[in-house]
Amino acid sequence: MTDYKDTYLPNSLFPETGQVCIVTRDLDTLVRTYADKLGIGPWWVNQYEPPNLSNRTFRGQPGNYTMRIALAWTGALNWEIIQPLEGPSIYHEFLEEHGEGIHHVGVYLKDMGMDWAEAHRQFAARGFKPVMAGHWLGAEFCYFETEPLVKTTIEVIYRRPDWVRPEPLYWYPPKPKGA
Repeated sequence: MTDYKDTYLPNSLFPETGQVCIVTRDLDTLVRTYADKLGIGPWWVNQYEPPNLSNRTFRGQPGNYTMRIALAWTGALNWEIIQPLEGPSIYHEFLEEHGEGIHHVGVYLKDMGMDWAEAHRQFAARGFKPVMAGHWLGAEFCYFETEPLVKTTIEVIYRRPDWVRPEPLYWYPPKPKGA
Protein backbone atom coordinates (compact mmCIF):
# COMPACT_ATOMS: atom_id res chain seq x y z
CA MET A 1 0.00 0.00 0.00
CA THR A 2 1.30 3.45 -0.90
CA ASP A 3 1.82 5.97 1.88
CA TYR A 4 0.59 9.08 0.10
CA LYS A 5 2.62 11.21 2.49
CA ASP A 6 5.71 9.96 0.63
CA THR A 7 4.57 10.78 -2.91
CA TYR A 8 6.17 13.89 -4.35
CA LEU A 9 6.23 15.42 -7.78
CA PRO A 10 9.65 15.73 -9.43
CA ASN A 11 9.34 19.55 -9.43
CA SER A 12 8.47 19.77 -5.72
CA LEU A 13 10.01 22.74 -3.92
CA PHE A 14 9.28 21.52 -0.40
CA PRO A 15 8.47 18.06 0.99
CA GLU A 16 6.94 19.38 4.24
CA THR A 17 4.50 22.12 5.15
CA GLY A 18 5.66 23.65 8.41
CA GLN A 19 3.20 26.40 9.18
CA VAL A 20 -0.30 27.73 8.62
CA CYS A 21 -0.90 31.40 9.42
CA ILE A 22 -4.11 33.27 10.17
CA VAL A 23 -4.13 37.08 9.97
CA THR A 24 -6.44 38.86 12.40
CA ARG A 25 -7.28 42.28 13.74
CA ASP A 26 -7.36 40.96 17.34
CA LEU A 27 -4.61 38.49 18.20
CA ASP A 28 -5.50 38.13 21.90
CA THR A 29 -9.11 37.15 21.21
CA LEU A 30 -8.15 34.68 18.49
CA VAL A 31 -5.43 33.08 20.63
CA ARG A 32 -7.94 32.59 23.46
CA THR A 33 -10.48 31.12 21.03
CA TYR A 34 -8.01 28.58 19.59
CA ALA A 35 -6.82 27.58 23.06
CA ASP A 36 -10.17 27.57 24.86
CA LYS A 37 -12.39 26.16 22.07
CA LEU A 38 -10.00 23.94 20.05
CA GLY A 39 -7.36 23.06 22.65
CA ILE A 40 -4.53 24.39 20.48
CA GLY A 41 -1.77 25.91 22.60
CA PRO A 42 -0.12 27.07 24.69
CA TRP A 43 0.56 30.11 22.52
CA TRP A 44 3.98 31.80 22.45
CA VAL A 45 3.20 35.52 21.95
CA ASN A 46 5.69 38.20 20.93
CA GLN A 47 5.95 41.50 19.10
CA TYR A 48 8.14 41.91 16.03
CA GLU A 49 9.53 45.44 15.86
CA PRO A 50 12.90 47.15 15.53
CA PRO A 51 15.62 46.75 16.59
CA ASN A 52 14.91 42.99 16.74
CA LEU A 53 13.04 43.16 13.42
CA SER A 54 15.46 44.34 10.74
CA ASN A 55 16.20 44.22 7.00
CA ARG A 56 12.50 44.73 6.31
CA THR A 57 11.42 44.98 2.70
CA PHE A 58 7.97 45.41 1.20
CA ARG A 59 7.32 45.23 -2.55
CA GLY A 60 10.98 45.84 -3.37
CA GLN A 61 11.37 48.89 -1.11
CA PRO A 62 12.47 49.33 2.51
CA GLY A 63 9.64 48.20 4.78
CA ASN A 64 8.29 49.79 7.95
CA TYR A 65 5.90 47.10 9.15
CA THR A 66 5.58 45.66 12.66
CA MET A 67 3.33 42.93 13.99
CA ARG A 68 2.29 40.81 16.93
CA ILE A 69 2.75 37.07 16.47
CA ALA A 70 1.46 34.04 18.33
CA LEU A 71 2.76 30.51 17.74
CA ALA A 72 1.47 27.10 18.84
CA TRP A 73 2.04 23.55 17.64
CA THR A 74 -0.06 20.50 16.89
CA GLY A 75 2.48 17.78 16.24
CA ALA A 76 4.98 19.07 13.69
CA LEU A 77 2.59 21.72 12.33
CA ASN A 78 3.19 25.26 13.57
CA TRP A 79 0.10 27.46 13.86
CA GLU A 80 0.76 31.18 13.59
CA ILE A 81 -1.55 34.12 14.24
CA ILE A 82 -0.43 37.57 13.10
CA GLN A 83 -1.94 40.92 13.96
CA PRO A 84 -0.40 43.66 11.83
CA LEU A 85 0.50 46.86 13.65
CA GLU A 86 2.40 49.44 11.60
CA GLY A 87 2.43 49.12 7.86
CA PRO A 88 2.03 48.91 4.99
CA SER A 89 2.36 45.14 4.79
CA ILE A 90 0.90 42.13 3.04
CA TYR A 91 -1.05 41.48 6.26
CA HIS A 92 -2.77 44.88 6.00
CA GLU A 93 -3.51 44.24 2.32
CA PHE A 94 -4.99 40.82 3.10
CA LEU A 95 -7.28 42.18 5.81
CA GLU A 96 -8.48 44.92 3.48
CA GLU A 97 -9.07 42.57 0.53
CA HIS A 98 -10.25 39.38 2.27
CA GLY A 99 -10.90 40.08 5.93
CA GLU A 100 -9.51 37.81 8.61
CA GLY A 101 -8.46 34.29 7.67
CA ILE A 102 -5.72 31.97 6.49
CA HIS A 103 -3.07 34.19 4.94
CA HIS A 104 -0.08 32.00 4.17
CA VAL A 105 1.56 28.61 4.35
CA GLY A 106 5.10 28.50 5.69
CA VAL A 107 7.87 26.14 4.65
CA TYR A 108 11.28 25.77 6.27
CA LEU A 109 14.41 26.21 4.19
CA LYS A 110 16.01 23.23 5.97
CA ASP A 111 13.31 20.99 4.45
CA MET A 112 13.87 22.31 0.93
CA GLY A 113 17.42 20.91 0.52
CA MET A 114 18.83 24.19 -0.81
CA ASP A 115 20.32 27.44 0.43
CA TRP A 116 18.58 30.81 0.67
CA ALA A 117 19.82 32.06 -2.73
CA GLU A 118 18.74 28.84 -4.47
CA ALA A 119 15.27 29.05 -2.89
CA HIS A 120 14.93 32.56 -4.30
CA ARG A 121 16.12 31.33 -7.73
CA GLN A 122 13.64 28.44 -7.67
CA PHE A 123 10.70 30.70 -6.84
CA ALA A 124 11.80 33.26 -9.45
CA ALA A 125 12.09 30.53 -12.10
CA ARG A 126 8.43 29.68 -11.41
CA GLY A 127 7.39 33.31 -11.75
CA PHE A 128 7.12 34.17 -8.05
CA LYS A 129 8.90 37.27 -6.76
CA PRO A 130 9.56 38.22 -3.14
CA VAL A 131 6.86 40.54 -1.84
CA MET A 132 7.89 41.02 1.82
CA ALA A 133 10.90 39.91 3.86
CA GLY A 134 12.81 40.55 7.04
CA HIS A 135 15.06 39.28 9.83
CA TRP A 136 14.04 38.74 13.44
CA LEU A 137 16.72 37.89 16.01
CA GLY A 138 18.68 35.72 13.58
CA ALA A 139 15.72 34.14 11.78
CA GLU A 140 14.91 35.18 8.20
CA PHE A 141 11.59 35.09 6.39
CA CYS A 142 10.49 35.85 2.86
CA TYR A 143 6.99 35.84 1.45
CA PHE A 144 6.62 35.13 -2.24
CA GLU A 145 3.82 36.57 -4.35
CA THR A 146 2.13 33.24 -5.07
CA GLU A 147 -1.45 34.20 -4.16
CA PRO A 148 -2.66 35.11 -7.67
CA LEU A 149 -1.88 31.58 -8.93
CA VAL A 150 -2.07 29.26 -5.90
CA LYS A 151 -4.62 31.28 -3.89
CA THR A 152 -2.39 31.68 -0.86
CA THR A 153 1.01 33.17 -0.11
CA ILE A 154 4.05 30.95 0.49
CA GLU A 155 6.58 31.98 3.14
CA VAL A 156 10.09 30.53 3.33
CA ILE A 157 11.58 30.55 6.83
CA TYR A 158 15.26 30.13 7.65
CA ARG A 159 16.75 29.63 11.10
CA ARG A 160 20.40 28.83 11.67
CA PRO A 161 20.95 25.34 13.10
CA ASP A 162 21.98 26.86 16.45
CA TRP A 163 19.00 29.26 16.59
CA VAL A 164 17.08 29.27 19.87
CA ARG A 165 13.61 30.77 20.13
CA PRO A 166 13.64 33.56 22.74
CA GLU A 167 11.20 33.69 25.60
CA PRO A 168 7.90 35.31 24.60
CA LEU A 169 6.22 38.37 26.05
CA TYR A 170 3.74 35.86 27.48
CA TRP A 171 2.21 32.41 27.02
CA TYR A 172 -1.53 31.77 26.75
CA PRO A 173 -2.53 29.80 28.61
CA PRO A 174 0.50 29.86 30.87
CA LYS A 175 3.07 27.30 29.78
CA PRO A 176 3.15 24.30 32.14
CA LYS A 177 6.16 24.29 34.47
CA GLY A 178 8.98 22.15 33.16
CA ALA A 179 7.69 22.20 29.60
